Amino acid sequence: MTERFISLDEIAGIVNLFGTLTHNTLDNAIVELAFRRGIETEPEMRQSMIATAIDQYRVVAYPSIGDENNATTNSDLNAAGSANEINEVAMNRLAPGPTAFPTLPAHAEDLPRILETDGQEIDYEAATRAVVNRLRDDATRAIANNDTELITYLLDITYDIETWAGTTPDNTNSVADLRHRLDSALTEQYE
Repeated sequence: MTERFISLDEIAGIVNLFGTLTHNTLDNAIVELAFRRGIETEPEMRQSMIATAIDQYRVVAYPSIGDENNATTNSDLNAAGSANEINEVAMNRLAPGPTAFPTLPAHAEDLPRILETDGQEIDYEAATRAVVNRLRDDATRAIANNDTELITYLLDITYDIETWAGTTPDNTNSVADLRHRLDSALTEQYE
């Protein structure tokens, strides 16, 4: 199957059901939901769906120190010298993002019984830091490339990010500064 059978907000809903998930566990959840619908999914399609959810800020990826410690411990147990084989994607926590309207897809209520979940509470500080850093990188790239469409998109979601991240001075100032940079770049393109 090549078309998407689950929406990006439903992907965020799956993550929200557990608090957070690793990339691999979210992939397994999508496989389970597809199976319950009689659909076969290709790994590339699932990875593309997850990547799109992250790209559109529907899902946020942030590093988890606990996951890094587990990956290092498991790596040391598996084979000597395998620390270079640690999968960085597996060490990231995924949480519902600032542009998501988390929605549970059909059969999602079965997932907690099916998956050996690694769900945990969201580390809002780490997630917020990851979102603001990602916004900064995306804004820099959009401005450097004079990508009006991306600048406009990022400008719009700065409000979502600000609401989602809360109003601590660091968050508010960082997002407001990035909004100003994006707005200035957009204004310059139209002058």
